[in-house]
Amino acid sequence: MSDIFRWWEDEEQLKLLARRFEAVRLGRREFLAIVAAAAAAGGYACAPTQQPQQPRPEDLGEKLAKEQVFRTNTEQDPASHDFNKDLYCGGFANLFAGLTMFDPNFDVQPDIAERWEPNADGSVWTFYLRKDSRWSNGDPVTAHDFEWSFKRQLDPRTAAPYAGFLYDLKNAEAVNQKKIDDINAIGVKAKDDYTLVCELEGPRGYWPVLTSYIAALPSHRKSVEKYGDAWTDPNKVPEVVSNGPFKLVRWEHDRVYEVVKNPYYWKAKDIKIERVIVPVIGTAASQLAYENNEIDWHFRVPLGEWRRVQADPKLSKEIIKFDLVGTFYLELGVKHKPWDDKRVRQAVAHAIDRERIVNAVLQGLGRPAYTFNPPGWWGFNPKITKDHPLVKYEGKDAIKYLQGTPYEGGRNWPPIKIYMREEGDAPKAAAQAIIQMLKENLNMNVELEVMEPRAFRGQLWEHKLQTVWIRWYMDYPDPNDQQYLVFYSKFPSGQRHQWSNDEYDKLVNEAKGIVDRQKRAEMYWKADEIMLQDAAFVFVYYPLGVGLLKPRVKGMPKTKDGDWRPNWNIFVRMYDYLYIVEH
Repeated sequence: MSDIFRWWEDEEQLKLLARRFEAVRLGRREFLAIVAAAAAAGGYACAPTQQPQQPRPEDLGEKLAKEQVFRTNTEQDPASHDFNKDLYCGGFANLFAGLTMFDPNFDVQPDIAERWEPNADGSVWTFYLRKDSRWSNGDPVTAHDFEWSFKRQLDPRTAAPYAGFLYDLKNAEAVNQKKIDDINAIGVKAKDDYTLVCELEGPRGYWPVLTSYIAALPSHRKSVEKYGDAWTDPNKVPEVVSNGPFKLVRWEHDRVYEVVKNPYYWKAKDIKIERVIVPVIGTAASQLAYENNEIDWHFRVPLGEWRRVQADPKLSKEIIKFDLVGTFYLELGVKHKPWDDKRVRQAVAHAIDRERIVNAVLQGLGRPAYTFNPPGWWGFNPKITKDHPLVKYEGKDAIKYLQGTPYEGGRNWPPIKIYMREEGDAPKAAAQAIIQMLKENLNMNVELEVMEPRAFRGQLWEHKLQTVWIRWYMDYPDPNDQQYLVFYSKFPSGQRHQWSNDEYDKLVNEAKGIVDRQKRAEMYWKADEIMLQDAAFVFVYYPLGVGLLKPRVKGMPKTKDGDWRPNWNIFVRMYDYLYIVEH
């Protein structure tokens, strides 16, 4: 096998893959796991010959319940279920099936494509689709569906916000950026009904990784052309047509939606769950809903309930703990007062006690963060510890940094507000603790506003928010995903944050192309120090996730190392594995 297919060892390919994940704003954690999985599997130049097996109910002496109905909540009503147009629509991803998919170990497995092969240099990939899978209305799933869907996503008229994910296809970026006015110039073509040829911009050994992600899911052409954006809403169309394990049959907006198994999906016989009911239940009410037996899987245990859950003899046996591998941090918007003064930002950096937040507020559901990259992953900076002079907690002594500013002695503060998106009480409790510390140590009065996620995201990118409490989840195992994608300030499409530093930008931009791993690391560590010296961001903690699962639900996927793997960002096929036993 050519070295080009060992893409996880190829700095140029990792850099290109980083750009694709940047385009969909994916979190860092999963990408790191994907690269590790690829290295362990030896790459994906051909389809795996054997998929990992989960224990069957009969092997465990379990008896299936007559009704295979699973219930779990969503915290907000979806905008749609059209992932082909809007990756973050908030819909039910299992309505659709891609060419390939991720298993719980983040290995690439066959889905609608039963096998695939590259040419000699990995610049052309050919996928051979199975003939035993159909759309939920009985239409065959063909290579033409994927050609049309990829081109739809890249068509500038679609205005898909994450079209950049598919820029590895030949001419894709040029068409999407209106530099080529011919949608058929894009390098994806159905050779026949069951053979899809993807011609790329160059060697891309990781292409099957991209086709496994939800950004590469298809849409049903006839439905889109007839009903437009309404095609995934059963209230507006006679039938929502999908090609995945499930089909959408009911959607009461802001209340509940319901899916049932698609009998035409190729592995329907292996899927035990017949129906999934998804009520819209916000974070504050979800714990009560679980304990009232309204839902079977509660993916976000509120921090305020954590001690009680651990002490409860029943609930403590239902805990599912999983690593989120991300970072919560504070952005001090340099375009807004008082954060336009570096000395004020430095005072805040030394006034926040991360250890206290993790231990007393989060009750151990996290680790203190002093840099952006979590420990245990390549790029973590061992030089920045809690006693480093740029991040050391100084309590009330932090007020000394205000000397010579208009706020000396903790006086004359303008109105200050921290903005965050709605995502559970743990981040909110941490934000409130930060507010209390700023009052205690800097005499600063700060308000907190929790925003609807889409509105928050829009104002974040428009740099309208004075102070931001936010997180980033790992996309892939390289500091390029953290230091470059999040904080580089010269993207033509705009920047996530307000801070800009030419020396920092130069370092992280050049580091992308450095082959020597140690030299790259040192460049990123230097970039860390530049960022911490400017104090535009205060990194606070690395979070852990905790859920609850009813004992009657079995089959929650695990990795080969025995760690729980519920749906989260990359892996979204949890429902393929679950089943309900008699109780």
